[in-house]
Amino acid sequence: VMLANPVGEGDLDTLDPADFAAEWKWDGIRVQLSAAGSTRRLYSRSGDDISAAFPDVLDAINFEGVVDGELLVGGTARTNSPTRTFSDLQQRLNRKTVTARMLEDYPAFVRAYDVLFDGDGDVRPEGFSARRARLGAIIERAPHDRFDLSPLVPFTSWEELEKIRRDPPDPVIEGVMLKRLDSAYQAGR
Repeated sequence: VMLANPVGEGDLDTLDPADFAAEWKWDGIRVQLSAAGSTRRLYSRSGDDISAAFPDVLDAINFEGVVDGELLVGGTARTNSPTRTFSDLQQRLNRKTVTARMLEDYPAFVRAYDVLFDGDGDVRPEGFSARRARLGAIIERAPHDRFDLSPLVPFTSWEELEKIRRDPPDPVIEGVMLKRLDSAYQAGR
């Protein structure tokens, strides 16, 4: 996955906010969802295959490609249900199998951040804005209870974004990510 770098004192001083998008960082686990033909897999940030613990997510995939996002439990923004805490997600992690009760009590979904492959087309070299448009189309067609799109955070200045970051609208938010609008998707930092 493309990892984030922390912003340090003065790092933003020479950058134009108009060149960036801001997106919430949700308190789940970072994943890549891969779908090609009949093969469906869910990988953690470290590359571990965690598919067995999340059959509800894999069964709902109706697209082909690779999507980067945050694995969460509860309801998606599209179902107007609350997203639940990381401790709720932990009920599903590191399990080889999950019970029907667990699937019902802790429904999982992916809040999408980015797309790496759209079908079999490698879109990582495209700028973030172009990839975001592709991702929006993919997620719009995906089942509303298992996939949603991480919303962008509107801002016009770094000071305004800092105020927003300090008072997020949801307790499941743990920060803000900045993405350069013309940036390619690059693995690692």
